Amino acid sequence: MAESQVPYNYAANEASIIENLSKERFAPYLKNAGFNTQYAFSLYLYNARLSKSFLYLLHILEVTLRNRMSEIFSVYFDEKWFDHSSFRSGLSAESMDALDRGIRRAKKPNKEDIISTLTFDFWSNLFRPEYDRFVWQTNMKHLLPNVSMTRKDFEKTVRDINDFRNRIAHYEPIHKMNLSQMHVNILNTLQWLSTETSLWVKHHSTVNECLRMKPSPGGDANVLISERCDKDFSVVTLDETISKIKTSKFTICVDEEGDIKAVLKNEHLAKYLISQSEDDELIIDLKSHNVSNLIEKLCVSNTHCCSAGEAYKTIEKYFKSRVSFFVVLDKGQIMGVVEKAHGRY
Repeated sequence: MAESQVPYNYAANEASIIENLSKERFAPYLKNAGFNTQYAFSLYLYNARLSKSFLYLLHILEVTLRNRMSEIFSVYFDEKWFDHSSFRSGLSAESMDALDRGIRRAKKPNKEDIISTLTFDFWSNLFRPEYDRFVWQTNMKHLLPNVSMTRKDFEKTVRDINDFRNRIAHYEPIHKMNLSQMHVNILNTLQWLSTETSLWVKHHSTVNECLRMKPSPGGDANVLISERCDKDFSVVTLDETISKIKTSKFTICVDEEGDIKAVLKNEHLAKYLISQSEDDELIIDLKSHNVSNLIEKLCVSNTHCCSAGEAYKTIEKYFKSRVSFFVVLDKGQIMGVVEKAHGRY
């Protein structure tokens, strides 16, 4: 759901839109907006974009968790654990009902189809205290190989994430919640389950970018670029080796005078390494290649600098050209980076 660059005229449609959303649903946004109707619409759209950005993380977490739980149940009970008498006898009436409804909804009576029909509520409820001796006293390490955690502590984490997921599923407001922390909580939970999956999800997550798009009461023209910049960056000099490039989202390259020459991402480093490989052998001494070699080889010239006090809207004209990154400066100090969002420009 990309943000439109053309202002929307609510004059003729305002009342009709509110009526279709319902006054009751729109009321919290109107109150949060100080009864400024157009600002309330901006908050509503912002909330929708935030919800969409979280769906990807929640999707991967739910699928990863339920598959890991199914693997454990398959070993602990039987490959058809959902039909095993010992498993079914240990379920509460609520969980049994949810399981049977899932079995009825499944297209085929096999494990994969049944797993896909069961809700996140079903899986998260299996961490309640009554299931501690039933399965988790001896299986938490199998579930979470990257952390030592009790069933009780994990139950709270999963319950909070499930409640958050349900708010999104029911189109409820989330924009006033501590979403940065929720983002971290979901990524941490994924990391407990699988380091590789967590890193993959973090790389492709758009939550932080979306959080920086929060509207202001006076419209986007009053939002400063400093409010939207990403602070996950590191700085290297051109004469340093590429081994100095860290795991930050952005690497800002400066010359000996401190002037900014380029912004790199992990994709640039990967592309350079591939270009230096021979006969499909990717064995390269990172300390024998300078940052300047990488920039020259890839012809990286993608950066523009701007003041932290500039209005965010003013950067659009630059992003419509070949500029890919803005480095935000405050009195000469680097504050962060704004990356070109290809869905918007």
